[in-house]
Amino acid sequence: MIRVALDGLRSRALLSIGTLVLLVIAVASAVVGPAFTVAVGNSYAISRLSEAPNPITGRTWEFQPTGRTTPEEVLADARAAVRVPDGQHDLSVQLETARLPAPGNYGEVQLLARDDACDHLEIEGRCPERPGETIILAGDAEEDDLAIGDRMELGEPLGSITVVGTYTYPTGPDLDTADLAALEDYWFDPARLASVPPTLVGNPERGGRVLPRRPAPYLVTTDHFEAVPSQDWVVRVDTLIDVPADLDARRLSDLGSATEPVPERLATGTLVEVSRNDLGGVTSDIERERRTAVSSVTPAVVSLVLVALALLSRLTTAAGDLRVPDLALASLRGASRPRVWLLAVAEPVLLVVIALPLGVAVGIGLTGVLIRAWLAPGLPLPLPPAAWLATAAVTAAAVAVCALAVRGVLSRTLADQLSGHLRPRRAGRTTAAAVLVLVAGTLVVTTAAVTRTSGGSTDAGDLILPVLVAAAFGVAATAAARSAAAWLARRRPLGIVGFLAVRAVARRAAGTLVVLPLTVAIAVCTFGAGVYDAAATWRASVAATQAPAHTVWGSELPMSEAVALTHELDPEGRWLMAAGTLVAQDATYVAVDGDRLGRVATWHETWTPGRDVEEIAALLTGTPLPTVTGRRLGLTVTVPNGSEPVTIEVRLRSVEGEVNGYYIGPFAPGTSSLVERVGCPRTCTVEGLLIGGGAGLPVELDGTFALGPLEMDGADRSDVLTDGGWQLTSADELQQVADEVATTSDGLTVRATGRGLAGLTAGDIPSVRPVVAGREATDSIGDVAGGTATSTAGQPPPVTAAVTAESVPFVGPQGAAIDYAMLSANRAIFDSEFDVRVVATGDTPQRIDDALAARGLVITTTQQREMERLDGTAYAIVLRLYLVTAVLVLLMAVAGLAVSTAVQLPGRRLDAASLSVVGVRRRTVLLSVALEQGVVLGAAGLAGLAAGSLTQWIVLRRITLGQVEGVSWPRVVAWVDPSLLSLVAAGVALLLGAVAVVSAWATVRRARGASLREKAR
Repeated sequence: MIRVALDGLRSRALLSIGTLVLLVIAVASAVVGPAFTVAVGNSYAISRLSEAPNPITGRTWEFQPTGRTTPEEVLADARAAVRVPDGQHDLSVQLETARLPAPGNYGEVQLLARDDACDHLEIEGRCPERPGETIILAGDAEEDDLAIGDRMELGEPLGSITVVGTYTYPTGPDLDTADLAALEDYWFDPARLASVPPTLVGNPERGGRVLPRRPAPYLVTTDHFEAVPSQDWVVRVDTLIDVPADLDARRLSDLGSATEPVPERLATGTLVEVSRNDLGGVTSDIERERRTAVSSVTPAVVSLVLVALALLSRLTTAAGDLRVPDLALASLRGASRPRVWLLAVAEPVLLVVIALPLGVAVGIGLTGVLIRAWLAPGLPLPLPPAAWLATAAVTAAAVAVCALAVRGVLSRTLADQLSGHLRPRRAGRTTAAAVLVLVAGTLVVTTAAVTRTSGGSTDAGDLILPVLVAAAFGVAATAAARSAAAWLARRRPLGIVGFLAVRAVARRAAGTLVVLPLTVAIAVCTFGAGVYDAAATWRASVAATQAPAHTVWGSELPMSEAVALTHELDPEGRWLMAAGTLVAQDATYVAVDGDRLGRVATWHETWTPGRDVEEIAALLTGTPLPTVTGRRLGLTVTVPNGSEPVTIEVRLRSVEGEVNGYYIGPFAPGTSSLVERVGCPRTCTVEGLLIGGGAGLPVELDGTFALGPLEMDGADRSDVLTDGGWQLTSADELQQVADEVATTSDGLTVRATGRGLAGLTAGDIPSVRPVVAGREATDSIGDVAGGTATSTAGQPPPVTAAVTAESVPFVGPQGAAIDYAMLSANRAIFDSEFDVRVVATGDTPQRIDDALAARGLVITTTQQREMERLDGTAYAIVLRLYLVTAVLVLLMAVAGLAVSTAVQLPGRRLDAASLSVVGVRRRTVLLSVALEQGVVLGAAGLAGLAAGSLTQWIVLRRITLGQVEGVSWPRVVAWVDPSLLSLVAAGVALLLGAVAVVSAWATVRRARGASLREKAR
């Protein structure tokens, strides 16, 4: 029996090779799926732990010595006191002082000594070499007007110290990711080198206070500490997490976690842990991501296996068709039915036996290749028990498919066996019942998928939905092609080519049997490519949310000073934009410099479809607020006759965010000019004007008041009035009696009637400010206590959602974007409440980067780093299998189609030869065969594309394509990319068209009358 099976495999080599390839792919897929998933989980754990901020995964201790000792002894005592926990390494120590107040404008200063510190900074000047020398942050040197060689008097207990250089944190373009990581590991937390200006905390009217300035540490030699009392010494000890290359993600708890800090009193001093360690939270996220990745890889593997089995069924059936005469002969010679069954099953089962070790070897090899190409270096190849269970299941399924295909061949009648090919016939009860079950199951699973809530994990319905829908579409396409061809054949359409083509489709069952497996293959290909593309688009959206520009700098500056700094360094707004997040009562806001948003920031296309970033910026901003610089403000005012004298209050906001009202007046009836001293040595923003009595009290106003010209330090600045976008302040914000404001050639005219105040606001700022609201924030936006602009001090004014977006920078779908001028104009917004960042474009000049670093800003992330981090997540890596699956499925479909077509060539050549004998031209036969193949393959292609697009749209409405780590992450947008669908359709059409043309050419090439004579013999 084995010899007979081997002879059969050799005689039908093309079918045997095709079947063997499909079996090998199915078995290899069963190995790759579980093994690669485990490897992805391990790799993700390694990368996530390695890239997490050091304070989150590392540990920090502070050691304060007891008694007088030398700096070297204190450092040694601190090293000895810290017991490095399991899973930590690289014990590093640095000697520093507590924050100590210094006279003048220095604030609370800190000295720091650490070996090789200058090698990890960019130094101008030289490194301190002896006691009494220091290097300071370049921005602090500029702030304190210090130069190299200047002496600083820091008072007791620090004494005096000489500046021998300045430093900045390295940020140059020559630094790659590895260099930046090494710098962060050395300093543990680069934010320690930031300079913090004086900060207002809370409402001054309710007990708020101003925290003193905290300049960046002054770097000194270790010997310098001998002149400082030891009770002011602090040794800071840091350890980094140790991430082994063979880490098992299922045993993350072995890395250890931080405990509650408990001071430990030792003979040499006091040791207390001050870690911000959240290793437990990080490992929980990793475990959740790992479990989700396991479920997400299953659809790709299942789809690949099912397509392979579907094509295997077709090829096994084709092989059985070729063996019908042999099986009939065995029956005629008296072979029992079991023996005939054994003879029929021997060949496919032998192929399964051969394919099993080959598939396992290919699966292990492919897993190793994928691990080396995509995962962390040095990661071992895992072979979990799930891989062997999946292999056994696929093998059993392959045997079952072969048995079912043989059963279909052996159940044919003698008439079918004697005919040259199988004719279409009405479906039997079993087939009809199977089709009804398929359709009913498809409707149930599809309805359940559509009605389920979004954001859930992958379940069994998601696993089978693409194949189930594709099978239903394939059955429908097969029936439609046959029915349409039969109807057209009966009507005898014009043209011999068309008639021959539709007659062949209607009368040749083997030709349309390829529709079902081909539809499934194309659907899975479309679905896999679409899911991969949707996931990539989603990750780009997340990266743009986390890093809405090429580079993101972290800053300790107040928001107003950050805005002023970007305007100072980049007056034209080409490269820099300040942005700050503010947690308010109604929502979390991100305040942006709206005028620069369109030129600097990234606004992902899925956030506001149909609206680009320039249109969003135009919605958020009004007329730019006018600015002035100087110390003497002059104003000419015309007061109508009969009116009381008035005083003009001019509200100016300094770059530090301080708002001051300067009163100019009183102005008597008639035209007069007055000058008032103002504090704007640096640029001030003009926010508003108020016409009233002394100290801003109400007064009787009646008539038209003319304001202007306006001068600053003797220079004409009437443009402040003419180009400032002035309008009347909302009546809700003051006792407004003005009813009209107009612009003249040199100023403004205001008409007012009644007792009260005439208030003007610059910048075309409406009483209800426009915002771009995240999808999940639209219901709460503008819900401020009291509902008025003056209701709650420190809170944003009333706002309205001008646009609803899927996400906004930094705060995602649960926040809102607002222009900073709109947010802060005429409002008491506390700058200390902002989490401030400065975003920069990729072509920012190095001189501007250096200036930002000199002011103490540090690069916190980049858009490229966020994309790399997201692309390295377990979900992203696993989803690459969908792309691999799409390519493999399409190649399998084409290979299976080529083999199936080759099997049908003898019968087709006989038909073509018959037509040639009766006088049909060769060209006509060629076109008819090509048209027949085009109809069949076109039906399969259209059905597959439709099924794949539909299942993609359904599944993307609820599936998670990445682990959402917080509320600031946008959701996956369920849509089918027309460009990608067109690309897939073009590829499918090209491949299927090539198969149709080659099949037609091969059919006609050897179709001669001699073939009929050979058949007759």
